Amino acid sequence: MRDKPFGLQIWVIMTAFLIFITGIISLVLVSYVSVDVLINLVRLLVILSIINICLAKFIANKITEPLRYLEKKVRKIANKEWEEPIDLNRGDEFGKLASSINMMQESLKKMEMEEEIFLQSVSHDLKTPIMVIHSYSQALLDRVYLNDSFDETVAVIIKEAKHLEKKVEKLLYLNSLDYILKRKSECKPTNVQAIVHNLIDRFSLVQNHIVIHPQLEHVYVWGNEEELTVALENILENNMRFAQSSIWITVKRVFAQGKECVKIILENDGPPIEAEQLDQLFNHFYKGMNGKFGLGLFITKKVIQFHHGEVYAENRGKRVRFTILLPITNH
Repeated sequence: MRDKPFGLQIWVIMTAFLIFITGIISLVLVSYVSVDVLINLVRLLVILSIINICLAKFIANKITEPLRYLEKKVRKIANKEWEEPIDLNRGDEFGKLASSINMMQESLKKMEMEEEIFLQSVSHDLKTPIMVIHSYSQALLDRVYLNDSFDETVAVIIKEAKHLEKKVEKLLYLNSLDYILKRKSECKPTNVQAIVHNLIDRFSLVQNHIVIHPQLEHVYVWGNEEELTVALENILENNMRFAQSSIWITVKRVFAQGKECVKIILENDGPPIEAEQLDQLFNHFYKGMNGKFGLGLFITKKVIQFHHGEVYAENRGKRVRFTILLPITNH
């Protein structure tokens, strides 16, 4: 019976109840009235039962009518046939359900538009290095060199290939991030100072024109070392890209939001971030000042949230500051 339409279920239940009541009344009266009177009463009860059955059918249809309407709308939403908001002007549970479906539809529409823009922009972003590699490779075949230098031409190809490789790696990593965080959740006490020291050493080799000023306390958090390294690397890379000459990194133990935390601060002396951009930096659909999509910061946000922490950016005087808060204890 549960597999039958809800309206039919209501109708069957109400009809069975009415027939049951009619039968009980007939059995009770059979001992107190004459046969003729009983026959007339049975006829009356049968007529009333028929009327009640029809009434039950009408009530069942009225109850299920908004459900059928909502079911058609939800099917269209499932097929991405976006329509005008559902117009169900009711104050009961059906009206509340319609409002929730409208909210869901708007969220899905927005998400689809953002994903479309994101995919188009990332495709264009990937297309640029591919075109450069193709053009310079063809130039090599034609023996046409940049600045008449074979080495410079090859250097451009290698640079763009590395640039393309990095973008593809981040896209693949982002696509599998949820799975990685669920499957690689072997958390343990992790030395934040050691992670930051290793990152400073790596970045200093390739960005020696930027001076990094570390101020690091020896402190541990409960987390996945590999994923936390990725999160911090992405923020440090962002600071390296915009810093003019200096980056300041601070790691210290603090008491915040009622618990003991590690506070990681990365600051650079680059241009300030516009106010309307601050809330969008960690959105994977956000397009930065250089026209590129900052997947790295979105990855950082997901990793930090997985570790029950938070990350945000702000302008502090003549510096741009990124702050990460991570709880020390396990959750």
